[in-house]
Amino acid sequence: MTIRSVFLFAPAETARADRGAPALAVALAAAHGASLTAFVVALDVTTPGRQADAPGLARAIEAAARAAGVNCRTITEHSHAIGVHEAVAGQARVHDLAVIGNEPAGLLSERLVAEHLLFDSGRPVLLAPRDYAGTYAPGPLAVAWDGTAPAARALGDALALFNPAAVSFVTVEGEKALVLEPDMDEVTAATVRRGPEAASHLVDLAGRDIAEALQQEAGATGAGMLVMGAFARSRLRSLVLGSATSAIMAHARMPVLLAH
Repeated sequence: MTIRSVFLFAPAETARADRGAPALAVALAAAHGASLTAFVVALDVTTPGRQADAPGLARAIEAAARAAGVNCRTITEHSHAIGVHEAVAGQARVHDLAVIGNEPAGLLSERLVAEHLLFDSGRPVLLAPRDYAGTYAPGPLAVAWDGTAPAARALGDALALFNPAAVSFVTVEGEKALVLEPDMDEVTAATVRRGPEAASHLVDLAGRDIAEALQQEAGATGAGMLVMGAFARSRLRSLVLGSATSAIMAHARMPVLLAH
């Protein structure tokens, strides 16, 4: 499996075609020869004065995709029989992965839509930093590894989608109790049998926020993307997201592939 179809959600109030999730989605699709579907709608339709030119943003994304040689279609309307978050999750289900930002503003924020995508679409979600404007090239991946089922799901999705040449496992001690079974020698050996080179890195939290620690250590391995499993303890996920998931949602500074 490789990336053939990329889904992008871009809220009309805050997204820009040359920054954040739109820029990452176009670059990702171009690098993998994939098509792009951009869902561009307003999230806040009740607050007077909020500027939301969904058709204008859709045209700008189409132009950016065209300049990058990417086949792009845009969606600017949806059935109001369901909520925006439900419509976004439904659209995402028929693509390889979804790309979205993490803007926190608004009653229904982009970050909340990202949570719905993660837990309701059945697809991995690529979270883009709000100021992302760099180029994208397939390369080594860093995987946040704690031995859990979500981490295994994220690893499997990343290997299938990106076919990386190298994987670096990053395990942070001091944030929560860890029981690593099998041990990291077995994890890396099993990963090598699936294709890429693999190495493991056990690091200490050292007073850092978990999002900061994971992203710093991922960057130190030379990876351009962090891969991690997402954890929530109940359907009230906005209140009980796992600490690492919540921190990354709030403070993504590099592209992060999340899977559940």
